[in-house]
Amino acid sequence: MPTGIYPKIPQKIPAPDASAAIVPEGYKVEIFMKDLIWPTSIEFDESGNVYVAEAGYVYGDLVAPTPIFKISLDGTIVRFAEGFIGPVTDLLWHNDLLYVSHKGKISTVSQAGNITDIITDLPSYGDHQNNGMSIGPDGKLYFGQGTVTNSGIVGLDNVYPYVWLMLYPEEHDIPAKDIKLTNESFLTPQANNVLARQGNLLSFGSNLTYAVTSLFNRNKNTSLLVRTRGFNAFGEKSKTIKGQVKSSGTILRANLDGSGLEVYAWGLRNPFGVVWGADGQLYVTDNGYDARGSRPIANAKDNIFQIKQDAWYGFPDFSSGIPVTDPQFRSQRGSKIEFLMKAHPELDMPWMTRPANSATAKFDFSTNDSFGFQGHIFLAEFGSGTPATGEANFSGYSVVRIDPATKQAQAFLSTRATEQELESGAVAGPRRPVEAKFSRNGEALYIVDIGVIGFDLAGAGPFPSPAPGTGVIWRITKTGNNAAAPPGNLSPMPPKANSN
Repeated sequence: MPTGIYPKIPQKIPAPDASAAIVPEGYKVEIFMKDLIWPTSIEFDESGNVYVAEAGYVYGDLVAPTPIFKISLDGTIVRFAEGFIGPVTDLLWHNDLLYVSHKGKISTVSQAGNITDIITDLPSYGDHQNNGMSIGPDGKLYFGQGTVTNSGIVGLDNVYPYVWLMLYPEEHDIPAKDIKLTNESFLTPQANNVLARQGNLLSFGSNLTYAVTSLFNRNKNTSLLVRTRGFNAFGEKSKTIKGQVKSSGTILRANLDGSGLEVYAWGLRNPFGVVWGADGQLYVTDNGYDARGSRPIANAKDNIFQIKQDAWYGFPDFSSGIPVTDPQFRSQRGSKIEFLMKAHPELDMPWMTRPANSATAKFDFSTNDSFGFQGHIFLAEFGSGTPATGEANFSGYSVVRIDPATKQAQAFLSTRATEQELESGAVAGPRRPVEAKFSRNGEALYIVDIGVIGFDLAGAGPFPSPAPGTGVIWRITKTGNNAAAPPGNLSPMPPKANSN
């Protein structure tokens, strides 16, 4: 179990050091790029150029920039495009265009740097956003769309620490198909009263706090307590909910120009990594529920699904194929869990489960025998978000290799550190991996490490406290393979002035 209740960022964060990373014998690790602000994605074009995206947003930092860097074979770094809405969650190169998944939108960037929005108005202004992308065997674009809430209910966890309810009070989960709800509802304090009591708890400054409070004061409901039902905005109680194409917890599919958007599958929570395998199956990682909010669900595992068209995967009433009413999901933070939906479609089961709060992220398949483990999955796991996400546990912070034939997972990249050091970011090795991606020739595995994110005690509880500029991209190759390009140890920061 983690030893610290609040894993605060250390005063001095160690510089990234490849010698602090652990990989199997026969492989070597190097720093490809450092000094990044929340990197989330890497991609490669046919000419060997590398594209790296900085998210522009993490919990605790809402206003970082969103550049996409282009790195040439000789190591030259230029800003290829910018001005996206954070977070940027994925990059995909296809047919001479760079596809960018960013908050509420899918956009393309031409080789000349021209940006075109091809899909807009996605329901991405809550806890989760639109995520990873993949081109299917049919030549269409597939991507994951996360849910607005943790487990179907808008509540005070969306004020603190997740912030968005202050800015977007009308947001809520949207099903892909028409549903009817049970009588289950949740009584919580009026959000504007909570915000007023906390004062300037988010350290955004008094002007923004005043503006946010004014947003809540527009709500005609002035009672101290409000009752909210699933798939409803905060304080609303409708029992019949219409389905929409632009819906929460889905795999969406569209033509390459963004037209013909449709729901491919639904009932997911936060489908983050989305990859079509060589076996013709669509593999998707999905983050399990947290023990937080009005409907906390404990011990929910993360999942990997083989997605089938029109299938339903259980949100918000099942976890890894098990009803959330099962006692194992009862949290110390809440009462007995009941179903939100009155009737459930046929349930599809996970292909594989991963530990609770490991935060399964993006992944790739090995395609080259010169690297090894051809056909195996290399999965980045961000790591636990406790204490904000629930009871303390210790999972993730690594890259695992999964043999699809046996579904056995083994650590492939980790770091030399104690649990407390990992949680706080006081490590020189990999901290919070969000993507594992092979180069086009399959000879090098790149790991996108978003950087250090700890927690500070502020206001009502632990609030994310990230450290900008600590993001790293690690590169793993077979020992003796010197074909990796571009060169390593790159930085987007200007070189330091010579003191001589």
